[in-house]
Amino acid sequence: MLASLAAAAALTSLAPVVVHDSRERSLLTSVAAASVPAPGRGSDRSPAVYGRVTPATGDGTWLQYWLFYARQDQDRGIVRTGRHAGDWEMVQFRLDPRGRPTQAVYAQHSGAERCSWSEVQRRDGHPVVYSARGSHASYLRPGVRDRMFPDPNDEADGRGPAPRPRLVRVTATSPSWMTYRGTWGGAHARWWVPGEQDSPPGPAFQQQGRWSDPDTWARAASSCRADCDEVDECDASEKALGGGMGAAGTGVLGLLVLRRRRRRAVKDQHRS
Repeated sequence: MLASLAAAAALTSLAPVVVHDSRERSLLTSVAAASVPAPGRGSDRSPAVYGRVTPATGDGTWLQYWLFYARQDQDRGIVRTGRHAGDWEMVQFRLDPRGRPTQAVYAQHSGAERCSWSEVQRRDGHPVVYSARGSHASYLRPGVRDRMFPDPNDEADGRGPAPRPRLVRVTATSPSWMTYRGTWGGAHARWWVPGEQDSPPGPAFQQQGRWSDPDTWARAASSCRADCDEVDECDASEKALGGGMGAAGTGVLGLLVLRRRRRRAVKDQHRS
């Protein structure tokens, strides 16, 4: 009983501060901003984090915080696809049996990064999440994170708004919108268009065990790279890929990008 009360108190005291990139266009919001038929979403669109307490192996506890953005507008690849309505992100913190935080796991695209609690920055005792522009991937430090080509790098300069969201406690059935089985947006990926994505399902229906098995999800996360906050600092795999590409292939990709930009420029001129 005492352990449960301590975890509930920690859920409030460790609710994160979300720091946006200075050029972010889709800021942290609430489920009220989603255009979906989920019941009981309410009308309050002020920034929120949706938190829950769930057991961890070894008598520990996980605190999970789910973050909702109305859209994900980061382009993927050279064909500039991947935008979609609705974006659910998540961070989780592990407490030891005494209720002390020991570990942090930050969701980043289809994976995550796992770091010790000592790597987590805090403001007034609350952990900080640096949200990448457009993709909303969560990072422990501000900076630019290299991603494998052709995906764009993540930019999280930490100079944008930094709301301290209100905490809403959730379970698999409460509030009632948590039972909504549909996707949180109307985007549907077309298989023949590379990089396109569906709108995501809600927290309790996420893949990879993010909700159902947070221990396994944490173990599958990459090791901590909190200090990889500059271009080319920790991108060995990307450099290896680049070294293996022929000059001809690189040139073709460059022409495709240039052609795409020229078409967009012409369209912009016609609109003006």
